Amino acid sequence: MEQITTAQISEFVAALVRARGLAPKTANRHREILTRLFNWAMEQRGIRLPGDRNPAAAVERYKEPAPKIRFLTLKQIDEQLDALAPYPQLQAMVALYIYAGLRREEALWLQVEDIDYTTGPFGMIRIRAKEVGGSFWQPKTKVNRAVPISSALRAYLDCYEVPASDAGWFFPSPQGKHYDPDNFSSDLRRAQLKLGLIWACLDYRHTFGSQLAMKGESLYKISTLMGNSPEICRRHYASLVPEMLAVAVEFLRFSSYSTVDSIPGGAAPYQSLDT
Repeated sequence: MEQITTAQISEFVAALVRARGLAPKTANRHREILTRLFNWAMEQRGIRLPGDRNPAAAVERYKEPAPKIRFLTLKQIDEQLDALAPYPQLQAMVALYIYAGLRREEALWLQVEDIDYTTGPFGMIRIRAKEVGGSFWQPKTKVNRAVPISSALRAYLDCYEVPASDAGWFFPSPQGKHYDPDNFSSDLRRAQLKLGLIWACLDYRHTFGSQLAMKGESLYKISTLMGNSPEICRRHYASLVPEMLAVAVEFLRFSSYSTVDSIPGGAAPYQSLDT
């Protein structure tokens, strides 16, 4: 291992790309795994590498195309939730995905105690690691977080009657057990087909991020609420805030004036550096 070079690792990843037709994102995932492996070898096993540098970390990343996302408009949100009225639990679940931006499994691991109606104006959803019935679960990023309940979401949760279950699940399966993610997606898909709708959980999550971005919320706030890195949120939602960016380029003292003629005194805001 001590003799492995960055060039060799780069060629190894390139060979995988050629042999398996890997997408850039998958190729970068292999690079990240190798980087962690070498870090572990150096830190935990005392492997000495030239210059004490991780050779995998210097491998150039593959350029990934801009991500394609789908999200609902405000009108489509209303249409989606109204259509699910015959399915009260699915309606409440979809409302939570849309208005809180949770990942699919995050909602399925919620228990009654994780929905706190006493904090904030409308309550708080607490997404945290837990062990239930001998099964351990934690958020994808291994970081607990809390998401405020909005007024719109609270209206749906107030109408939702939590079914009885074996472990106090907030959204149990029809059998009163933990809702298997694939079974839930199948049930949702079946209901959507009957209603002529096409949206899925990831679309609901992107709706949360997209609508907040178009509203002008910072990508840092959005990433905190969604449990994502700011960089991921930037790649997904930065293009949705053009109006906000248009205002951002104005300096404060001139932000309320759209033309030179409208500036008090008729003076242009430009000043030579030579003066």
